[in-house]
Amino acid sequence: MRKKTILFIVLIGVFGLLSYLGYNVISKAKEKNQIAKQLATIPKFEFLTLAQQMFTNANLKPNTYSIFIYYNSECDFCQHEAQSISDNLVSFKNMQFIFVSAEPIETIKQFSEQYNLNNQQNVTFLYDNLDTFSSRFDANSIPYLLIYDKNQKLIKKHKGQLNAKGILRALQQND
Repeated sequence: MRKKTILFIVLIGVFGLLSYLGYNVISKAKEKNQIAKQLATIPKFEFLTLAQQMFTNANLKPNTYSIFIYYNSECDFCQHEAQSISDNLVSFKNMQFIFVSAEPIETIKQFSEQYNLNNQQNVTFLYDNLDTFSSRFDANSIPYLLIYDKNQKLIKKHKGQLNAKGILRALQQND
């Protein structure tokens, strides 16, 4: 009788554990699908320009590739990425770069100037004053890139550094 009780308790425990793990796997899969749907097109956003003007989806250039870069000025990878983009701006004439950071505006300005990206027609620096980029765009690393096509459809989501050649390769694969 005692062995049957112990066996029953063990079986219930194993079944409970398997049910819990199965639930977690299914929940994670649903969450990933929801995030993928959310990022399939450029999500709605509101950030501040360096002049402290509101910048939203409406400010994006129509029929232009959009490359969002979430960065931090103290990140070495972000610095190398910015330098690579700056060195290859000629290759990115028909694209818009949107650099987003939650750092103070003055720090963002210094970063843009340091890499000669501050006065470029196709480069915009934004201040994430409410710290919403990471949740809205699923950014859990820095640097983090999202490349959207001319119809605002996601081409590539990349965690970590991606130099100019990598960005151009992703765009060419889309054509």
